[in-house]
Amino acid sequence: MDKVSSGILEMLRSGTGYISGQQISTEFGLTRAAIWKHIKDLRKTGYIIDAVPNKGYHLASSPDMLSEEEIHCFLSTRTIGETVIFHREIDSTNSVAMLLASDGAPHGTVVTSDSQTGGRGRRGRDWFSPPGCNLYMSVILRPSVSPAEASQIPVISVISVVRVLEKLHTGLPFQIKWPNDILCQGKKVCGILCEMKSDTDQINHVVVGIGINVNVTSMDSCISDIATSLKLETGQEYSRTKLSASLLEELEGIYLEWLQDRNLKRYVEEWERYSLLIGRNVKIETPSEIIAGVATGLSDNGSLMVKLSTGTIRKVYAGDAHIANHNS
Repeated sequence: MDKVSSGILEMLRSGTGYISGQQISTEFGLTRAAIWKHIKDLRKTGYIIDAVPNKGYHLASSPDMLSEEEIHCFLSTRTIGETVIFHREIDSTNSVAMLLASDGAPHGTVVTSDSQTGGRGRRGRDWFSPPGCNLYMSVILRPSVSPAEASQIPVISVISVVRVLEKLHTGLPFQIKWPNDILCQGKKVCGILCEMKSDTDQINHVVVGIGINVNVTSMDSCISDIATSLKLETGQEYSRTKLSASLLEELEGIYLEWLQDRNLKRYVEEWERYSLLIGRNVKIETPSEIIAGVATGLSDNGSLMVKLSTGTIRKVYAGDAHIANHNS
């Protein structure tokens, strides 16, 4: 959205009643015809704007769109979300955010999209990304921490999402499937993909990608038995814009808190309370081996602790976890 359209939108949003075309023309130094063109452009993007002769323009309703203008209506953060880059359609918000970060985009920059043609999950999996119904968002972080410390960011990210989902609908049984999936009624409702670029001992940037199935009611046949959405579980429609703002606020709060200690000690109990795996027999596929045992907890650095048949506690830092004898 260009600056003039954005300015007109803000003027209509902050005004009471109708704003005359003359007022808008005077504010922006444009002709009435030019103002009308911007009004039509806003209508094309989903804004319902009433126009009444001798009265002017009135913003009747706004679209549930993950744009900077809409998210900022509900956002109260220090830096995260100060800049939101919105796309109608994009390959992957994480891919674009990683490129922007490499080009110097500042900490807290957010990339959102209404749909993705190449949405990515962990280990190169596709992420179902239809338009108009879900949340696709990536956040650029620039923590002054080591790569080992940065590996804890997926944990604080998943906790921030669970907190927001709990506030949104406390009656749903959300669970965390290590390392960074969130399930509802045993089906995936959210996935988080964290990617980073670093030197030997210093992080350049981390991108936290969050995908949440919000209002989608029809899943791809290949995932309908393993994925769900908030609307499918409750029958309710949710505001993606408000949800995005809440997520950015929660993420910033927990991120700033985490930076003080750079460990997960204060979050372990909360994470374990939501864990799907704790106390259960698991198999974890890593690039080099399969580890089998009982998941016993989360360590302060984010690794999953697994008790092997020998009684030894093994710390697993990455891999795909499955409940033994079940497909998940």
